[in-house]
Amino acid sequence: MAVDLLRRYLQIDTSNPPGNELKAALFYKEVLEHEGIPVELDEFAPGRANLLAVLEGGGQERPLILMNHMDVVPADAASWSAPPFSGLTRDGLIYGRGAADMKAEGILQLVAMIRLKREGNPSRRDVMFLATADEEVDFAGAERALSADGWGDRLKRAEVLITEGGENRRDAAGRPLYFGVQVAQKAAFWLRLKTTGRPGHGSRPLADSALNRLIRALERIRLHRTEMKVLPSVERFFRDLAPRMSGPAREWYADIRTALQDPGTARAIYDGDESLAALLRNTVSITVVRAGYKTNVIPGSAEAELDVRLLPGEDRAAFLSEVRAVIDDPSVEVKPISETYHPPTESSADTPLFRAISEVLGRHQPGVPVTTRMGTGATESALFRPLGIVCYGFTPLLMTTEEDASQHGDDERIAEVEMRRAVDIMYEVVAAMSR
Repeated sequence: MAVDLLRRYLQIDTSNPPGNELKAALFYKEVLEHEGIPVELDEFAPGRANLLAVLEGGGQERPLILMNHMDVVPADAASWSAPPFSGLTRDGLIYGRGAADMKAEGILQLVAMIRLKREGNPSRRDVMFLATADEEVDFAGAERALSADGWGDRLKRAEVLITEGGENRRDAAGRPLYFGVQVAQKAAFWLRLKTTGRPGHGSRPLADSALNRLIRALERIRLHRTEMKVLPSVERFFRDLAPRMSGPAREWYADIRTALQDPGTARAIYDGDESLAALLRNTVSITVVRAGYKTNVIPGSAEAELDVRLLPGEDRAAFLSEVRAVIDDPSVEVKPISETYHPPTESSADTPLFRAISEVLGRHQPGVPVTTRMGTGATESALFRPLGIVCYGFTPLLMTTEEDASQHGDDERIAEVEMRRAVDIMYEVVAAMSR
């Protein structure tokens, strides 16, 4: 059932922009109403919609939200080996834009709702299925859902929420390595650098041109090493994985705080593994540079954009001051790109939901570590955690490093066997939190 539904769902093109999530919402609506589950659909802009379905419980506990977004990033079909909106199955893999991010999880949540309804599982809390639009761009769907014009009065009563963000690894042979539940995420704090200078003819170089100033500023940013910091959830991640490591890594995974005191180890992590380093520091990536319009004209202005990601607990004003101090050039203006800012967030791992996830996974995959993860990207949890809702990025899907890297890339895919295996796990977690 889940695989067939996923293949149908992947055939719905919800590339954002423009989104067209209404098509996906109508797909969900048809399936849910066929099962006798009431559905509310909110088309808040032409072709843009959210969907909410609720299985009512006894009210002894506050609601559980199963949240997924329906939009996906665009796909360049010419770079894929399979049509990106075909839902093609080949060599045991299901291909399609959104297979990993996050249509597969949406289907797992959908099937969990259907099984709860079919089995008449007595529930002490409402279970809500929330599908949103526009997660990949502006969070407009989630913000609408939480507003007075959406379902804010009901959603804000929730106690716990499950969405994307978990990371689970298996090796090429299919052996599970770990399950990572995202309990925290960094915050995006994008910055724009601007500078101006005297324009001129390209045949007569100007040492202090706008573009030269910008290049010097960017080089200082590129060489700047932000401080390495160890948050409790990240420390637990390293410690839980230590027994599965070999060589020197086993020792420093077991005690990452002590390991980072050694300059050689700190340098090896900082420079050698961008995925691990991003868990331990504020990051800055130079992503956009704009200047000039003709080869023989020295431009009078230049600008660049920086993708900054801040750890939980960081102060954005302090980091902005740090960037300005590193550039050390008052002629280079540094400002946030947007006034909208969602602070880095974190949920405790000491909760009934984390214990339920650990117990269910322990039955299905005994001996495989279940640990905490911090997301380096953004999810809609950033809007729900400040409301006091415990939010976890959790998926039962195990992926290889290559499959995980296909998210937002070419040939996005998941293993069919993992999709089938994940169905029972997701249902049992939801059922454990409902009974």
